[in-house]
Amino acid sequence: MPFRPRELVVRAREAAALLLAALERNEMVEKFLDVYAAEFRRAGRADQPGLYREQRETIRREAILAMVLRVESALPARLKVRVVMREPKRRRKSKNSRKAKKGSKQRKKPGMDLAIPLLDLFREEFFVALGQALDWNEDDAQQFWRDLEIYEELSKLAPRRRAGGRSHAGASGPFVDRTALLLDPSLMEQARREAGKFQTELNAAAERVLRKAFSRRRAN
Repeated sequence: MPFRPRELVVRAREAAALLLAALERNEMVEKFLDVYAAEFRRAGRADQPGLYREQRETIRREAILAMVLRVESALPARLKVRVVMREPKRRRKSKNSRKAKKGSKQRKKPGMDLAIPLLDLFREEFFVALGQALDWNEDDAQQFWRDLEIYEELSKLAPRRRAGGRSHAGASGPFVDRTALLLDPSLMEQARREAGKFQTELNAAAERVLRKAFSRRRAN
């Protein structure tokens, strides 16, 4: 077993805290909005403070969704587990069928049965810590889960949309589309391009969070 349950709980909670700290300490959303306003001569925090606060809060939530999705996609590798789809059982009559079945059990890679429990434990503790830090109520938590599911489904379609050739590399997917709409709906392609660049920064920050949370063994 690569990680003991208690050790995994500590890492999950630390990852949630580090993720939020990366956004807040580095003011990632604020810098993104300020640079966009300055570069493209759009209203900023001094011009329209009410609009700025609304954009900051809504885009911050989108940023958290994007970073959580990145954490989840990188989690199996960090936990050193593989999640594989089970192939349908093939029924065929053979004298050696029982031997083959027995042999397949013996060849099963160690730790494979632990993959899902390990992932589930980390995710449960991670989301509990995230919700506590963000002071979620039950409705907030349910809405976040729904939006995360939307992110997961739409992210699967994003690579297909790049085939159209018009969007810049990386400028696709739910974060890009939703953030661009919040940022500058009158200039969607421009906003999508900049949102795509910002997502690259968020992805890198999420990977640093996991790397730091799993950087060393802890005695638990």
